[in-house]
Amino acid sequence: MKCIDTTYFVDLIRKPDAIKELTKKLDDEGIHATTAFNIFEALFGAYAVKEDEKRVKIIDKLARAFERMEVLSFRYSDAILAAKIAGELARNGKRVGADAVIAAIAINNGCKAIVTKNDKHFKWIEETTGLKVETY
Repeated sequence: MKCIDTTYFVDLIRKPDAIKELTKKLDDEGIHATTAFNIFEALFGAYAVKEDEKRVKIIDKLARAFERMEVLSFRYSDAILAAKIAGELARNGKRVGADAVIAAIAINNGCKAIVTKNDKHFKWIEETTGLKVETY
């Protein structure tokens, strides 16, 4: 199982043609997941849209995408692992912010990879944890 990062959902709204092949590939591979935190990030952007009709369409499109995935919750064990990942990287001058939370949730739920367009932080996390990063 792979964990889908927020960048995918942003592209789903802004550049849907750019992720058509990726979406088909993921669908062909089977079940994939995202985290509750990624849903927050994507919906935060959607709810910030000022135009009512556009906002409703975006939220609906995101909801349909979320329904096709397993949604991974943030648990106590994830908080501990995220703190460990972020702390180890911070000691080396690498700040990863919320990406440590996303990675910890993915790792603790057996995800083999993070699928993202923004791989800077996740590459550091990959070096520390072994969680693979698939960029598109």
